Amino acid sequence: MSRKLFGPFPSVAFHKQIGRDSMPPLQVSYSGELTVGVTSAPFGVAARGAKVADVWMSVGASGKDDAYSLQVTGEVYINGTTCLSTRPSIAHVSGEASQQKTTRVTGDTGIAQAVIDPDANTVTDGDVLTYDLTLVRTASPTTEISNVFMVVELEPIIG
Repeated sequence: MSRKLFGPFPSVAFHKQIGRDSMPPLQVSYSGELTVGVTSAPFGVAARGAKVADVWMSVGASGKDDAYSLQVTGEVYINGTTCLSTRPSIAHVSGEASQQKTTRVTGDTGIAQAVIDPDANTVTDGDVLTYDLTLVRTASPTTEISNVFMVVELEPIIG
């Protein structure tokens, strides 16, 4: 028998509101300078049915290399299949100082926000989430990208 909450509830979206509070996001951090990419690293396991609602990244320092490309891009997989149609990325912009950047908010230079694939974003109990961090660089930069964080926000499936 499935355990379900029975109403009346204060709002139609009550289950989602409670679910957001009881289902914390999955988070990973790469501490220090990122000098090589990370492939197929474990992110976590889905505790219950949910949809990937958002994926975003932040860096403590965006690195600096005015002569060559310098960028970090994230990818999230559910049981080995990507759940993104556009990957989040943070790149150094020539002329800028190395600084904290995030894909969480719009309007910053050198960022691309994730776009979730609605046909591949559902997780069920026990699904394994993994991630890649792809580093694009041509030579040793003046300042490395460092302290990379990636977050997967899950929205519970109620019903």
